[in-house]
Amino acid sequence: MSKQLEISGRKSGARSQELENRNQKQEISKWIAFIVCFCIFYFYSLIFSPLSYAYSNNNILRIEVMGSIPVSLDTSEPDSLALDDAFRKAVAKTVETVVPKGELDAATLILDDKVYSNASRYILNYRILSKDIMEDESSGAEGGIAVYTVAIEADIAVKLLTKDLIAAGILHEAEAKKILVSILGLRNYKVFELFRRDLKGLKGVEHIYYHSFARDKIELFVEMAGDAQKLKQEITAMIPINGIYAAAWKIDASIAQGWFSAEKIEIRFSQSK
Repeated sequence: MSKQLEISGRKSGARSQELENRNQKQEISKWIAFIVCFCIFYFYSLIFSPLSYAYSNNNILRIEVMGSIPVSLDTSEPDSLALDDAFRKAVAKTVETVVPKGELDAATLILDDKVYSNASRYILNYRILSKDIMEDESSGAEGGIAVYTVAIEADIAVKLLTKDLIAAGILHEAEAKKILVSILGLRNYKVFELFRRDLKGLKGVEHIYYHSFARDKIELFVEMAGDAQKLKQEITAMIPINGIYAAAWKIDASIAQGWFSAEKIEIRFSQSK
């Protein structure tokens, strides 16, 4: 009887040990899976974090353009040539947002030689929206000219482009200062238009460009001879806003700067009760 109990105890102990070993293996497997997932996440974050950072600031401008070449052009690569034309147009549109309008014509030859000839240098990413063959009636020819077109959405490296424009003598440092302004919590379009008009009239502000529109968030690029701190001071002093007094609206302006971030100001609107 005692031998049977001893054998039974040994079996029970063996089962317990086996169960414990199994639990340890499962725990180790979970940790291995966690570490693998973490490594994969970290790897992709290294790849895409620079791009994500750029979108959160004013280093990238997303533009939709259409490139084209005549169908009659003797080439075996219409896709490539039309895409090159689209790149050129995307960069040209970006230049228009950076270079003062009155100086564009005078810089045409330099832009062609130093910038547009290497437009792909400034294309960080792009996707093809459509390809088509259509009639270009603007040519003046009867019935128009058939052209091969490629429509793309491209992300332009604004910081790199600006740097090259300065190096080419097209821009000066003071002209290249752009600050991203995020307007939060404002749904009243009339109030926004009044605010934008007064913002444009502030000392040092030269140009204002729309960047993005979303629910409760509007983003503008403000080009000015000054930094974010100066713009914040001017905005803070800009009350009342064309009859919109602090009694009706509470306006908070703050400089939002993160790790390696470009200059950015957040303006939060809240309606007083």
